[in-house]
Amino acid sequence: MKNKVRRVSEVNCYLVEDSLSEFKQIKYARQCLNKDVLELGAGKDTFRNMCLEKYGAKSVVSIDRYPHAESKNVIKADLIPYLKSTKKKFDVVYARHILEHFYEDDAVEIIKGAYRVLRSGGQFLIIVPNMKNIAVAMCDFWREFEHKRPYMIHGISINIRQHGFEVAEAGQAVDTWDMAWYKQVIRKMREIIVGIPYEAPDVYIRAVKP
Repeated sequence: MKNKVRRVSEVNCYLVEDSLSEFKQIKYARQCLNKDVLELGAGKDTFRNMCLEKYGAKSVVSIDRYPHAESKNVIKADLIPYLKSTKKKFDVVYARHILEHFYEDDAVEIIKGAYRVLRSGGQFLIIVPNMKNIAVAMCDFWREFEHKRPYMIHGISINIRQHGFEVAEAGQAVDTWDMAWYKQVIRKMREIIVGIPYEAPDVYIRAVKP
């Protein structure tokens, strides 16, 4: 996986940026047609621009504690206070690679906040690193300096149900993985040798507010 590194000057640390980020987000941008969207932890305005310019979103609010210097449309804000205080309502809350930057108490606050700001029938889109992918579990997850802890799809599903959501869809984000037949064979061989499932690097949940 190709990555770039950028400095977050406010905290004097470095974050790893995925150069394939735009490609991996197309699936979720397509779900934003005619929707008011809230993007959590945007960093850059890549997803915002994609939704508005290519996939017909009605509006997109992107927030991040440390917006990228080149992103003029990302609002500088802490996620949890924003979710508790904003009076805006949204059809989609998008959280890609966000929960793992928070410990469990704050992750629950984000879930509760997303429920609060969504309209009835609104979608909460959650994407997190998949710890059943050997490369992610052994290397990729831990090289991100701001990662606090991993979250498994089963645990997220239980918690979002406890806070009012219905899980409409969940699984591996295989559409962002190279599925060439020979790579699938290699992965299966690794799985057999190591004894651990070798899955896609990301998992996702599409939850709905009833």
